[in-house]
Amino acid sequence: MLALGLFALALFVVRLTGLPNLFDNECRLGESVLDVVQNGNWLCPHDALGHTDKPPLLAWLSALVTLVTGRVDRFTLYLPSAVATAALAGLVLAAGRRHFGWWAGFLGGLVYLASEIATKQVTTARWDALFALTVTLAALAAFCAWTTGRGWVWFWLAAAAATLTKGPLGVLLAGAGLAAAWWERASGTPWPVRGTQAAGIGLYLALALGWFLLAWRQEGSSLVENMLGRELLGHAIEHAPGRHFTRPLEDFFGNFAPWSLAAALGLGRTLLRPAADARARRFERFLVCWLAGGLLVFCLAPHTAARLILPIVPAAALLAGRELDRLTRGLPRATVASLAAAAAALTLGLAGVHYHWRERRTPDVDRTLALERLVADVHAAVGDGFPLTVVDAPCALGLLLGTRATPAPVDAAARLLAGEAAAYVAVVDAARLRAALDPSTRIYEVGGCTTAGGPYVRLVGNRPRLAWAERMALVLGRTEIELDRARLVHGDARRLVFAAGPAGGSVALTNLGARRMVLDVRPSPSAPWHERTLAPGETWRLVVP
Repeated sequence: MLALGLFALALFVVRLTGLPNLFDNECRLGESVLDVVQNGNWLCPHDALGHTDKPPLLAWLSALVTLVTGRVDRFTLYLPSAVATAALAGLVLAAGRRHFGWWAGFLGGLVYLASEIATKQVTTARWDALFALTVTLAALAAFCAWTTGRGWVWFWLAAAAATLTKGPLGVLLAGAGLAAAWWERASGTPWPVRGTQAAGIGLYLALALGWFLLAWRQEGSSLVENMLGRELLGHAIEHAPGRHFTRPLEDFFGNFAPWSLAAALGLGRTLLRPAADARARRFERFLVCWLAGGLLVFCLAPHTAARLILPIVPAAALLAGRELDRLTRGLPRATVASLAAAAAALTLGLAGVHYHWRERRTPDVDRTLALERLVADVHAAVGDGFPLTVVDAPCALGLLLGTRATPAPVDAAARLLAGEAAAYVAVVDAARLRAALDPSTRIYEVGGCTTAGGPYVRLVGNRPRLAWAERMALVLGRTEIELDRARLVHGDARRLVFAAGPAGGSVALTNLGARRMVLDVRPSPSAPWHERTLAPGETWRLVVP
């Protein structure tokens, strides 16, 4: 266990210290975490655009890490996935040791970590690593309950965690292995599914459905449209041209290579020469049904991203570990340990070369590095919390600044720069911004960054240099905010928290949109929330004590 833990830790360090890439899912998750930490929105966290299409468990875990560290960064976003990956390797070790022997479990955990799948998932801001862990917990609990006739509450509890991570598909994936009960019956050794399910199902509904109903009460129809319509139903019926049926098989054999071959060998051995021991036979058949059933689900689904197969890889790792144990039984255990260490070292070496050197050539890494340089320049000039309007700059800029930078329309940014208050705008398409400006408006380029392809994000202001002023203005979405001797502590287009200078100050909030807008405002971090609905063009003025 210690060896696998050190391997997982080393893999996490190699990836975390590698070249950064904030253009995958980091902004989407990071903005949701900021909504939890800054706005206290634990029930249904939103990204900067107000969307929520995934259950909240991953955001909750990242938010807990953020509360400890004090900021959202790659460490706080990736740590839950890293811990989930290490825990999965530990579960594979424990389950393999119990049913197939210590070396089979150890080799199963090793090949799980020494695969491209785990290498990618150990630092990801996506839900798949945590989903795989909760599905695996539920699957192993299902096997235990099936063979003993009791303990179904643990299955449903883990299934609820899987549902709160990524949705109800986790129940199907975790329960697929129970098809082995029919297999046992067909082979003349019946072992039916026994035990009561009522308490477990009640717990599942209380946690999963209870959360959804509370979130629906808070969010209304938008939750159903985003989470059930756009995300769940949309992925189920999306058009997928080409050979989507075979894509999960290709991803499994390619991304879990070379261990996928050992898993396939274990599957074939289970079909042709099942274990003589009844409990071992049931477990290997359970693993085959878990793996094959999951692959069938993904083959039938039109949404075929490679990462989706992660919840069935632990079953493959257990089968592969058992086969590798059989293949190496003629070798001294010291030799097997040396080969395992060599596999771990090779994995770490290849990951180091790829994520510390080869990734520099990718455009997303190039853009991330450019944004990091820009943010460092901004911090050096004006410190934290500087009011900056984002037009078409990537959301990664807001994440690096520690804000939920809701993009502003270009016409709103042009109006801002033409005003009397100091204003600064982050923009990629500077020509489009200039076209929206009145020819008499004078603006200055006060900063920016470049990539290998040329100029990237530019900072444009109506003052000749980046600096604080008594009166400043910015736009979040369709909300124009004018600060008079006050600062925006944090906020987005809906919820805003302010703080005043030593002598007090004021803010003016204007609805630039064509529809009515509801704003929640705290005049100071310790003040209660104030809610007000603004008509189009209406301005709300507040004193900031």
